[in-house]
Amino acid sequence: MTNQDNIKTILKFMPQSQALCFIQGLRGNEQSYFKDIVDKLSNVIQQAPSIYETDGQGDSTKPVLHYFYNNVDIYITEIDKSGYNEHFGYTSLGLGYFEAGYINLDYIFKELPLINLDFHFTPKTIAEYKKIYG
Repeated sequence: MTNQDNIKTILKFMPQSQALCFIQGLRGNEQSYFKDIVDKLSNVIQQAPSIYETDGQGDSTKPVLHYFYNNVDIYITEIDKSGYNEHFGYTSLGLGYFEAGYINLDYIFKELPLINLDFHFTPKTIAEYKKIYG
């Protein structure tokens, strides 16, 4: 993949407001920082498990992407590589429990436009997150 393809790939995983800021960063004085983020995230997305690939792993699954906004945390564990922006993962609303299911990022970005993709995410197992939030 070219660098432009990598940029297009990761922008699909960002809400519009964050994507616009990210594009500005790629054009600014800190472009090397943002290019490193492009390389890291495009690699994570390309190597992420596909839908059903972590089926049966339960709480030992490690998410590949993390989104956050206020008390909402979304952890993507499987990426739909067919191009439809619906992935599998876990959502916590800060109430001490997680809900597993399909997550449509287009819907999330519409309903929570200030949600952000975590550029510095270091995955732990879902069990570890449950302990943190439980």
